[in-house]
Amino acid sequence: MAKKVKPTTREHISLALELYNRIPQGRKVTAQILQEELRQSGIERDIRTIQRNLDLIVTYFNVDKDTRDKPYGYSRHLQSKFVLGPREHIILGLAESYLRSVLPQALSAVIDSTFIQIQTLTLSTFIPFHISSKVHVGINIHTQMQCPQFNSVFERICLALAYQRVITIEDKYFTRQSNIQPLGLVLADAELYLIYQQQGEKHIAVNHIHAIEVSTFTFDYPSNFNLVDYKLLFLKDENNENLPYSSQLTI
Repeated sequence: MAKKVKPTTREHISLALELYNRIPQGRKVTAQILQEELRQSGIERDIRTIQRNLDLIVTYFNVDKDTRDKPYGYSRHLQSKFVLGPREHIILGLAESYLRSVLPQALSAVIDSTFIQIQTLTLSTFIPFHISSKVHVGINIHTQMQCPQFNSVFERICLALAYQRVITIEDKYFTRQSNIQPLGLVLADAELYLIYQQQGEKHIAVNHIHAIEVSTFTFDYPSNFNLVDYKLLFLKDENNENLPYSSQLTI
């Protein structure tokens, strides 16, 4: 009979980190679900091994174990730092590469700042944070967002979207529209569109906004509005002649 090889300390630590990385914040996950996630990533462990490691994690890390019902649920504290595993690093790298491809060069410093902050807010000592050199998104459409006012317009849109502020816009024909309620942004067919509400849902290419004013007035986001549904219903038809100030879209 072959002698069973005892796992090394490094393997124990690696398993604990793999488990910790998969424990969510704000919601619970069971040992059985974690076991299946590990299995899908090529790590086979019996349920007792998973449970023993989870008990250690609960003891030494900021993880709660809900024993009120079976199967027990595990969750991380909301204020705890999060760990980036291999999947998260790759996804983050792809996201960074994609943003650099689709946004204007003027926003490069903002992208740098955003991802540096993500790095400092994570515990990623076991994997170097140099994934950007290992992934690439083969898209280059940011040249279509190079109008001089794009950066300032985009920043004001972000402010209005985040705080649900009413805005006034002036398009490239210097036509002003007031009392606009911004609902979201859609990137489609190499163009970024602002979706807004003004006597019904409408949209305009951000590139075609000459100026924007953000008021101090707020609005209630419509509970019956869904950005994806709007995109599917109104931006799908290539022959739609009602697209304001834009080329036809293909989603």
